[in-house]
Amino acid sequence: MNKYLLILAISLGSYYSSANAETLEVSLEKAIDLALKNNINMQNAQEDLAKAKAQRKEAFSSALPVVSAFGQVSHSFSIASQPLSFPVPFGVLTAAGDPVPLMDDSGNPVPYTDPGGTPGRILQMTGVQMIPVDLAFGSENNMVYGLNLTQPLFEGRVIAAIRGANVYSDLANSAAEVTRLTVIENTKKAFYGVLLADKMVAVMEKSQEVMEQNLENVSALYAQGKTAEFDVIRADVQVANQTSRVSNARKMRELAHATFKRNCGISIQQEIVAQGILEVEGKSDLNISELQKKMLAQQPLLNQVDANVRLMKENILMVKAEFMPSVALTGSYQQMLPYDDGEFEAAEFRESSSLAIGVNVPIFNGFGSTARVQKAKADHRKSEYQQQDIKENLLLELKNIYLTIVESGRKIDAGIKGVTQAHKGVDMAQRLYQQGMASQLQVLDAQSASDQAELGLYQAYFEYNSARASLARALGEE
Repeated sequence: MNKYLLILAISLGSYYSSANAETLEVSLEKAIDLALKNNINMQNAQEDLAKAKAQRKEAFSSALPVVSAFGQVSHSFSIASQPLSFPVPFGVLTAAGDPVPLMDDSGNPVPYTDPGGTPGRILQMTGVQMIPVDLAFGSENNMVYGLNLTQPLFEGRVIAAIRGANVYSDLANSAAEVTRLTVIENTKKAFYGVLLADKMVAVMEKSQEVMEQNLENVSALYAQGKTAEFDVIRADVQVANQTSRVSNARKMRELAHATFKRNCGISIQQEIVAQGILEVEGKSDLNISELQKKMLAQQPLLNQVDANVRLMKENILMVKAEFMPSVALTGSYQQMLPYDDGEFEAAEFRESSSLAIGVNVPIFNGFGSTARVQKAKADHRKSEYQQQDIKENLLLELKNIYLTIVESGRKIDAGIKGVTQAHKGVDMAQRLYQQGMASQLQVLDAQSASDQAELGLYQAYFEYNSARASLARALGEE
C-alpha cells in the first residue's frame, strides 16, 4: 500500500513540477485580449448590457396585448335557494290549494262561471292570491374554460417607460465602453509595471555582482597589504545592503506580476514572461487644445453622463404620466358546462364572449404624484450639475496627463545622458582605484550613482508609458 502511495506522490509531484515549469509568454496585445475576456469588471459590464437589453424588452412588452387562458371545474355540495311568490291561479286557490270563496259587494257568493258559462272570467277581475315558493338556481357541477385579452390603447407611463428604456440602453452601452477603456488602461499600466519591476531587479542584481566582485578585489589587495581593512569592511557592508535591496526588489516584482496576472484573469500560480520594451523616445508633439476637443467629442464617460441626464428627464415624463388617463381594450371568451351529478353526457357547453373599452381618469391621489414630479425634477437638476462637474474634472485630468507626458519626456532625455555619464564614472573610478588614485568609497559612490541613474531612467519610462495609457483612455481610444 505504501508503495502505491509513494508512486502516486511522485507522479503528482512530477505533474505539478511540469505545470509550474511551463512559462506563459505575454505581449501587450495578448494581455489586453486576456483582460477583455477574463477581467471581472468586463464581465460585470457585459451583464449590465444584458440587463439593459432585457429591461428594454420588458418596457416594450407593456404595450403589447396580454392573453391568458383560464379553466375551472367546481362542484356545489349545496345550492342556495331564493324565496319567490307566484299568483297561482289568480284569485282561485289559497296557499293550501283550496278554492277561495269570493263575495260580491252585497256579501253574496260569486259564481265560478260568468253568465255566458265561461269559467273564471269574473274571478280574474278579483284580487291576486300569492303563493310563496323556494327555488334553487344553478347546477351541482360547473366546468368553464376560456381566454381573456387586455390591450392597452393609451397609457402614458408605458410610453414613458419605453422611451426611458431606450435611454437606459444608451447609458449601459456608454458605461460598458468606459469600463472597457479603463480595463485596457489598467492592463497597460500593469504590463509596464511588470517590465519596470524586471528592470529594477536586473539593475539591482547587476550592481550586486559588481559589488561582490569589488569585495573580492579589495580583499585581494588587503591580503597583499595594499589597502586598509576599513575598505574591506566597507565593501562587505555594501554587499550586505545591496543583497537586502535585491530581495526587496524581487518582492516588488512578485507583487507586480501578481497584479498583472489578476488583471488579465491569469492564475496567480502561472509563471509569466512579459514580452515588451519599456524604453521609448521621450519626445511629444501633443497640443493641449486639440486634445481637449478630441476628448469632448469622443470620451464615452461624457456620453454616459449625458445619457443619465436624458434618463432623469424621461423619469419626469414618466411621473407626469400619472396625471394622464389610460385607455384599454378588454375581451373575453368562455365555454361553460353546467350539469348535475350523473348527467354529464346529456349536458351541453354554453358559449359567451364580450368586448369592452375602459377609460381610467385619475382625479386625486393625495398630492402624491405632484410630490414625485418635484423629486424627479430635483434628480434631473442634480444630474446636470454632475454632468458639468465630470466634464470639468476630465479637462483637469487631461491637463495633468499632458503635463506628465511632457515632464516624463524631459526626464527620459535627461536620464539617458545621466546613465551614460554614470557608467563612465564607474569605469573611471574602478581604474583609478586599481592604480591607487581613488578610494574604495569613491568607487562605491560611483556605482550607487550609476544604479540610481538607471533606476530613475526606467521610472521615467514607466511614467511616460503609463501617462500615454491614461491619455488613450481619456481620449476614448485604445
